[in-house]
Amino acid sequence: MQKYYETIFIMRPTLNDQEIAELIETYRGILVREGAEILYQADLGKKKLAYIIRHFQNGHYALYRYKAPAAAVHEVERSMKINEDLLRILTVKLDEVELAAATAAVAAAAAAAEQYAPAAVTPVAAPIEG
Repeated sequence: MQKYYETIFIMRPTLNDQEIAELIETYRGILVREGAEILYQADLGKKKLAYIIRHFQNGHYALYRYKAPAAAVHEVERSMKINEDLLRILTVKLDEVELAAATAAVAAAAAAAEQYAPAAVTPVAAPIEG
């Protein structure tokens, strides 16, 4: 039986963009290979940590939301735990209400980003020199 899960992980901030993309795709590949259906994937970027972890004050965050059998969750967590480039990982099981709320939040954020996307900026008037 497949259930809904959300996994967030924090990578070392010293990784370059290519290494980050490779890690994100590696874990996505593990989930898909093990029978998971990826519902949402996000690279959340570099953020300041609440406390220092392994001498790092910042970390690069990534998130997966997926539907998977328990074996897929165990396999991706096992793989993440042995990777020294990851500072922290967290997987939680989502119920239908949490999944709907998370999906709505993503949709609202996308709509807000679209609404407030900067249009072509044109100057209103030339500055007056006096």
